[in-house]
Amino acid sequence: MAQVNQSKMEAYLAGRSSAMRGDRWVRLVAGTLSILCLACSMMLVRPINDIRRDEQMTMDVTVEGLPPDIALLTKLGTLRALAIDVAFIRLEELKEENRFFELMQLSNWLCKLAPRYPTVWVYSAWNMAYNISVCQYGDEARWLWVSNGIRNLRNKGLVYNPKSITLYKELAWIFNHKIGDKLDDSHMAYKAELAVEMERVFGEPPLVMEDDQAVQRFREIVEAPRDLNKWIEETPAIKRLVEQMKRKSEDELRELNPDLTGEEAKKAANDEVVLDPDITLLSFVAEYLRTYSNLEQFVVADDGDVIVHHERQRKLLSDPANAESLKALCAAVRSGVLRDPDMYNMNIDYMLSLMEEYGPLDWRSPYSHCLYWSSYGDKVTTDVKNRDPADTMNAVRFIFFALDQLSLKGKIVLEPDFDEPGKSYIDYQPDARFIRHMHEAYLKYGKEQFGDDPDFVEGTAGPNYSTGHENFLMRSIRQLYLTGGKKNFDEAKEYYFYLRKYDLDEDGHTKPRYNTTFKAFIERQFKEALDTQAGATVFIQSFLLRSLKEAAVGDVERSLNSFATAKEWYEYYHSDTKTDRNNRRNLQKLGVMRRDIAKVFMELPDYTAQDKARVWKSLDLLTRRAIYDDVRPFVEYQCNLHQPPFDVNKVMPTPPGMEEYRKNPEATLDELRYFDPTVSQGTKQVSE
Repeated sequence: MAQVNQSKMEAYLAGRSSAMRGDRWVRLVAGTLSILCLACSMMLVRPINDIRRDEQMTMDVTVEGLPPDIALLTKLGTLRALAIDVAFIRLEELKEENRFFELMQLSNWLCKLAPRYPTVWVYSAWNMAYNISVCQYGDEARWLWVSNGIRNLRNKGLVYNPKSITLYKELAWIFNHKIGDKLDDSHMAYKAELAVEMERVFGEPPLVMEDDQAVQRFREIVEAPRDLNKWIEETPAIKRLVEQMKRKSEDELRELNPDLTGEEAKKAANDEVVLDPDITLLSFVAEYLRTYSNLEQFVVADDGDVIVHHERQRKLLSDPANAESLKALCAAVRSGVLRDPDMYNMNIDYMLSLMEEYGPLDWRSPYSHCLYWSSYGDKVTTDVKNRDPADTMNAVRFIFFALDQLSLKGKIVLEPDFDEPGKSYIDYQPDARFIRHMHEAYLKYGKEQFGDDPDFVEGTAGPNYSTGHENFLMRSIRQLYLTGGKKNFDEAKEYYFYLRKYDLDEDGHTKPRYNTTFKAFIERQFKEALDTQAGATVFIQSFLLRSLKEAAVGDVERSLNSFATAKEWYEYYHSDTKTDRNNRRNLQKLGVMRRDIAKVFMELPDYTAQDKARVWKSLDLLTRRAIYDDVRPFVEYQCNLHQPPFDVNKVMPTPPGMEEYRKNPEATLDELRYFDPTVSQGTKQVSE
C-alpha cells in the first residue's frame, strides 16, 4: 500500500514538474510576444499621430498661455471630465429654475474647466446676451449683459479656439440678431450703445467726400506702427506730445500760464484728465474735439462765467502745430485698441480688405461687425477638415444677412450722447452701394458650397441660396429704381433681365411676372414693397431723396410730385388696419425722416455746391435748423474745393433762430415729429 502511494506521489510530482516546465515556456513566449507588440505599438505611435494631425483630430490641450486658475483646472485629469458632466447637468437645472446669475457663475467655471471646447463658450455667451439681459430693468443694464456675451466670445473663447467656426457664427449672430434686429424691445438702445462705443474708437466721422478717402483713413490705421511704446520713444515729436498730455498739478499749470490765480489754477487742476496713449485719448478726441457739434456740450456755467471743460488739453490737441502728431498718434492707438485681445481682438488687415472689397464700411453699424466675423470666420477656418457643416453654412448666410442689411441701413445718422450712449439719437438710411456686392456674394459662395450639386446651374447662387437671392434682387430693383440716376437705373434693369433669364418655373420657362416691360414690372412691385416696415421705410425714403435730387437740378414740379408721393405712401402704410402696426412696426415720423434724408443729401459728394444751394432753399425752416450745424462743415469743405472757393454763407445761409435752436434742440425735434413738412416757399425760387 505504501509502495502504491509512493508511486502515485512520484507520478504526480513528475507531472507537476513537467507542467511547470511547460508553463515557463508559455510565460516566456507570452512575455516575448508582449514585448514585440509593445515595440510595434510604439513604432505606430508616430504614424498614428501624424494621421490624427493630418485629419485635424487633435486638440491643443497645453496650458501654455492660459491664466493660472484655468491652467490648474486643466490638470484635474479624468476628474475634469466628470466635473464637466456634473456642471452641465446643474446648468440645465438652474436654467429651468431661472436662476441665471448662479448659472452665469457656473458657466464661467465650466469655461475654465474646458477652455478648448467651443460649446461651453457659446452656452455661456448665450445666457449673458439673451437670458440674463432680458431679466434686467433698463436699457443700460441690458446692454451690459449683451456686451458681456460679445466679449465672452470675442476676447476669451476665440483666444483659446481661433479655428472654431461655431464661435465666429455665434458672434455674428449676436451682432445681426440681438443688436441689428428689432425683436428685443431695447434694440435701438443697443444700436446706439455700439455706435457711440465705436465712435469713441474711430472718432467723429471725417469730412469724407469720396469713398476712397474713407478707405484711405482706415489704411492709415493699418499702416501705423504696431509697437506703440517703442515708436513713441523713438519719435521725439510724438514723445513730446504724450508728455504734454499728462495730468498737471496746480504748480505745473501755473508754470505753463503765470497769469493764472491760485483759485483758477485749482479749478483747472481739478478739471484735468489723464490722457494716456490708449482708449482714454481716443475717447477724449471723439467727445471734445468734434468739428461740428454744439458748443454747449463742452461748456458749463459757473457764477455767470463760461468755463471750457478740459481747456488745456483741448487747446493742446487743437493746436495746428500738433495736428500731424495727433493724427499719427491716434492712428497708432486705434491700431493697438482694435488688435488688443482684451479690447476688440480684430484683424485690422482683414478689416481693410473688407473695406477695399465692399466699400467704406461704417464700423458703428452692427451689420459691419456681423460681416466681419462671419466672413473672417469662414476665411480662417477654410483649412479645418472637420468643421461643422451647419455652422459653416450659417456663417456664410450671415455674410448675406449683413450685406442685405447694409444695403437697407448702411448709412448712419448719429447724434451721440457720450454720458448716456443708449439715449443717443440714431437712424439708418439705405445705401445702394452694397447691392452689387450682395449679388456677387450670392454667386461666389453659392458656387463654392453647391458647385458640385447636380442641380447647380452655372451663373446662379445654387439650389440652397436661389430663393433668397431672387427675393433680394426683386427688392433691390425697386430700391435702385427709386434711388434714381442713370447708373442705378441701368443696374436695376441688369438685375431684371438676370431674373428673367434664371428665375424660371418648374418647366424651365420664364415666369409670367417677367413677361412684361421693365416699367410695368416696377409699378407692380411698388405695392408689394409696403408689406414690411423695412421695405416701406426704404420705399418712402427713396421718394424723399428723389425729391431733393430733383430740387437740386431745379426741377421744382417733379420735386413736389416726388414728395407728395412719399407722403401718400406713408399715409397708405399707416392706414392699413389689417396688419398690426405696434410701436415697433410704426415708421419714423415723416418730418424726422425728411430731416435725416436732407442731412444725408447735403453730405453726398455727387452733387455740387450749386446743387446744394438749391436744395437748401427748398427745405423748410425747421429742417434747416436741425441739420445746419451737422452739414455746414461738409458743404464748406466742398465749397473750398472750387477755384476760386465759394462763400459757404451764400451757398447755405444761417437759418434764422439758430441761437434759440441750439439752446433747446429737442423742441425743434418735437415740432418735426408732428410737423407736416411741405416744400417751402423758397422751392418756388429754386429754378431762378
